[in-house]
Amino acid sequence: MVEPHELLAKINSYYGSNYLPHGVLYIRDERFFLYTGGVIPLENVWQGLHIANTDLSLTIEGAQLFGKTAGKKHAISPEDTISYFKGEDLKTECDDGFVILTCNGKIIGCGLVESNTMKNLIPKSRLIK
Repeated sequence: MVEPHELLAKINSYYGSNYLPHGVLYIRDERFFLYTGGVIPLENVWQGLHIANTDLSLTIEGAQLFGKTAGKKHAISPEDTISYFKGEDLKTECDDGFVILTCNGKIIGCGLVESNTMKNLIPKSRLIK
């Protein structure tokens, strides 16, 4: 099992970031959390901000935290941003792998590029209609 500090180092390395969190990092069921509250018993907690997964994919919030200093970003148009937030995959010329997405300089999330297709990683509960 990977330790939280090891996963943080892997994510920073992968995205070319140097994010240093202020709080407690922990992993539960392949999900990486940041908790900034008081002392809690971590063995049975589901509190904190879900920022990433052990496969190195970032949540929207994680992309915003790591993306401030990341080098691995890809800009998409406002039109593509709307399509992406509607759940659509996008055509792209990026290298394969996870990438932090931006639109007009704002960090909007994380995508997975496979064979010139940006796979949509937005959870269904967060899509727009």
